[in-house]
Amino acid sequence: MVMTLWKKLFRTMLEKKGQYGSALLLVIISSMIFYSFTTTGANLIDNLDQFFQENNVEDAQLTVSKPIQDIQSLEDKFDVKIEERYSKDVSLDDNTTIRLLDATESINQYALIEGARLEKKNELLISPSFAKEHNMSIGDSITLEGKSFTIVGKMAIPDYVYPLKSVSGFITQPENFGAAVVNESAFEDWSGAQLYYSIMLNKQNQLALKSYINQSNEIIQWTNKHDNNRITFIRGDIQGIKQAGETLPIGLLAITIVIVMIFLWRLLKKEYVQIGTLYAIGYKKAEIICHYVSYSIIIAALGSTVGTILGWFLMQPLLDMFSVFYSLPVLTIKPYFIYVLASLSLPIIFFVPLTYFLVKRVLRTPPVVLMKGGELKTKVNILERKFNSKRFSFSTRFKVREVLRSIPRVTFLTIGVMFATLLILIGFVTNDSFNYLVNDNYQKVNQYNYEYLFNQIRTTEPESGQIAASASFEIENKDNQTVVITGLKPDNTAIQLSDLAGNSLSFDSVIVNKALADKIDIKQGDSLTIHNQLNNKTFTIKIDHIANSFLGDTIYMPLERYNQLNGYPEESYTKIYSKQKLNIESNLLLATTNTDSVIKAYNQLVKPLKYMVGGIALGASVIAVIIIYILISLLIDENSFKISLMKVIGYPDNSIRKLIIDFNLWFVLLGFLVGIPVTLSSMSAFLASITAKMNFSIPIKVEWINIIVSLVIILIAYFVSILLNQRKLKKISMHEAINRSTE
Repeated sequence: MVMTLWKKLFRTMLEKKGQYGSALLLVIISSMIFYSFTTTGANLIDNLDQFFQENNVEDAQLTVSKPIQDIQSLEDKFDVKIEERYSKDVSLDDNTTIRLLDATESINQYALIEGARLEKKNELLISPSFAKEHNMSIGDSITLEGKSFTIVGKMAIPDYVYPLKSVSGFITQPENFGAAVVNESAFEDWSGAQLYYSIMLNKQNQLALKSYINQSNEIIQWTNKHDNNRITFIRGDIQGIKQAGETLPIGLLAITIVIVMIFLWRLLKKEYVQIGTLYAIGYKKAEIICHYVSYSIIIAALGSTVGTILGWFLMQPLLDMFSVFYSLPVLTIKPYFIYVLASLSLPIIFFVPLTYFLVKRVLRTPPVVLMKGGELKTKVNILERKFNSKRFSFSTRFKVREVLRSIPRVTFLTIGVMFATLLILIGFVTNDSFNYLVNDNYQKVNQYNYEYLFNQIRTTEPESGQIAASASFEIENKDNQTVVITGLKPDNTAIQLSDLAGNSLSFDSVIVNKALADKIDIKQGDSLTIHNQLNNKTFTIKIDHIANSFLGDTIYMPLERYNQLNGYPEESYTKIYSKQKLNIESNLLLATTNTDSVIKAYNQLVKPLKYMVGGIALGASVIAVIIIYILISLLIDENSFKISLMKVIGYPDNSIRKLIIDFNLWFVLLGFLVGIPVTLSSMSAFLASITAKMNFSIPIKVEWINIIVSLVIILIAYFVSILLNQRKLKKISMHEAINRSTE
């Protein structure tokens, strides 16, 4: 008897292979995405933590006005570890810079990814992303300022795991900038190398250490690890990957569960007589429950198994891609059995209990009633009773009644289209938000081409450019949030800010940008207590305006007041903004930034993003086709008798389609419209979570043209689903109505 039920199970699934196959595909996709992304994220985080621990990532780095003479005494006095670090920027061409760093002994040690370790003076290790971008291979020779070096390997270093030219940058530029490691002896042949110090702290004694150094020296720059974007940005990115892998598949799985429940409910209603007959010939209730639960078990178990296996194979290329992009060595790869178990069991955990309760509810009906086809329900819902149909045409009355009699189905269609819209718009919102951040906001605020940061406080008036001063500060009572305060002259035009209403702001007041205001929850008129990380001075400022700027946690104030509060000379400055390139000796500079290179780097970055947007849109459209196809297919099955009867009366197929199917277009449009605000709010929360530890925020933007493109994709998915179901509609014959009437 059990064997007979198994034959029936497979026969039924083969008869409805389009519907069950589509549900199976959704489970495979959700399990594959869940396992590949969560495991990739977990492996990247574990490898990052292991890399930082084994290679001793710094806690801070500092630059001083003159070399520290007795490092050992400082280490003993404050229980810290301090190591000298040399760096030198060398131009490969007009647009490309390679930063040479010496191979350290104890802090920020390099990890060999490929090739051999450094031995000779003329050997060099290169970052993987830079080598890939410039087609450099192990064994190649490169000439740097007349000196020949041989590339002996590829490496990663903890403080350049996200290889930014500046610690405050936000976009990697492998086509314009890369890091390389050489032996310290290589710097003996060069002048102009920058000396700074890497520090590992064993105690929370930064204030005392900085005060002691400032007694006989002057700290020019102090950057804590959590303020160094080269170290911190990668973790936010990885968390974003992991979050996406945990949330999107669950939503897809929830939709699949509802679809399977609809399948089974329709199947059970259709097989009431068979279920009653099975009772009558001696089948036990447990055997019948087991039979119908097996439908969901097969879909869940097979889909999750295939999806998890595909996810494992997808994980490796994802790891390779991210390890090159972040210059992160893949030290270990773990399968993470907790995610294997979750990927395999989640569909079963969701599917089986719901199916069990659904079948058990049906089996409460007495066998005699089931053998008669179930209870005849003639109750009309309240909405249909209140609908006044007399003033409408037959076509309109028919369509409205169809909607009112199938509210759960049209509601689910709306939710399914909303989810597909969410998937499509995610790519467009990400692309448009970054476009606004860089091409609009960044360029609108920064009206200069070059920024020169000096390694000493300057007091002499420069020949050209606009002067400014900036340093890193901490905000007290705000979780010691780090902020950059920039002092500008009131007539400064290099930086142009506007308030949230679009009104221009002048620099005779204290201005905080929107990124920082949102992060620490401050408003216009609030006061902040600020602590200078360089000289330990503390002061209070009142916020006069909030600027519509999102890059950097920044406060702007008049230069004169900045110098007064920090005890600096009256006309002093530490940086120059300029439209033109200035001829400044490199030994006077701590860093140089070219805004054009940031824009170019972003344009390079968005190239793969555009492919990603296209891929997401394609995948989402496939999911939309599957969801709409299944629901339209179920609609046709549900109304097969009605459709057959219409054919008997003489309705052509096109008229039947317009009455039975075409009204669903309005719910597809409704799902799309609901999906827009859902996407914007979801992306706002998602991007806020991944940038919480970064020094910028991403405003949510989407262009109207991309909303229209998304709508076109959804409509194409809808009409493709209609075409796929057209054959099913035509296959319903007039005999069905005649046969069922005879019964």
